[in-house]
Amino acid sequence: MRGFMALTRRNIALYFKDFSAVFFSLLSMLIVVFLMVFFLGDVTNSEIVNILKNIPGRGGEADIALCDQMVFLWTCAGIITINAATVTHSFYSNMIKDRTGNRLNSLMVMPVNRSVFVLGYVFSAWLTGMIMSLITLIVTEIIGVMRGVAVLPVKTQLMLLLIITINSFVFSSIMFLFASAIKSQSAWGGIGIVLGTLAGFLGGIYFPIGEMSSSMQKMIKCFPFIYSTSAIRKIMLAPVEDKLFDGTPALMREELDRIMGMDLYFDKNQLSQGSKMVILLGVGIVFVILSTIYITYSKKKDR
Repeated sequence: MRGFMALTRRNIALYFKDFSAVFFSLLSMLIVVFLMVFFLGDVTNSEIVNILKNIPGRGGEADIALCDQMVFLWTCAGIITINAATVTHSFYSNMIKDRTGNRLNSLMVMPVNRSVFVLGYVFSAWLTGMIMSLITLIVTEIIGVMRGVAVLPVKTQLMLLLIITINSFVFSSIMFLFASAIKSQSAWGGIGIVLGTLAGFLGGIYFPIGEMSSSMQKMIKCFPFIYSTSAIRKIMLAPVEDKLFDGTPALMREELDRIMGMDLYFDKNQLSQGSKMVILLGVGIVFVILSTIYITYSKKKDR
């Protein structure tokens, strides 16, 4: 236990000492915000308003303001998911540095089980991802209040905390396995570029999943991004949607939730929030097991 805690403290301290790593791990968030503010946000707003205009007396200034709040929260929910991936990727840069600097072998000869070594790194990345995601959530709520969004209820806050916890665990597990296999900093940096490029697409942030072809939707559902993004959006947007769709047919809200990715379907079966969480937890646990097997096998091979 003492070795596990020492490894955890060391890894977290190394990450937060590197201010450039913290900044670049949040760069994807800044890019997405820029895109939504200047390009994609207005398009999405107009589409929702045009739908509401089909109902007599709707589509006025009040609805436009609610649509703006909804798109803002929709975007920020996706950013929280992206942060978990980019922050944990940046976190494991220190692991690559340890390997290239021959410090990793020294750590691995500690008298601890390989699973404890894996969990030490994963737990450190998990905490770091949670901290940065919570900071993003707090910033989102502050900006949201400034834009007229009501403060989220306590129950909603707690549910978001649970999803953020699971989401950070998933990506810390996935990134650890990749970091274990990568041998150079340049290759790890290349993965970061690909991740930053694809994360917004795979999370249904640049384009709503409902506007994609059926084959693209099936492909995106093979990655964990969309499940965490969908779960966060479903909870975060509920208070605004309650106001926006008050007095409208239930089918209108259901259709928008399907298009915008708040609801996910396999064939005609809608995934519940619990099912999304089970999928994410399953992915995280599988990658922890695979990482332990890989570390154990690679260590024996080095001998």
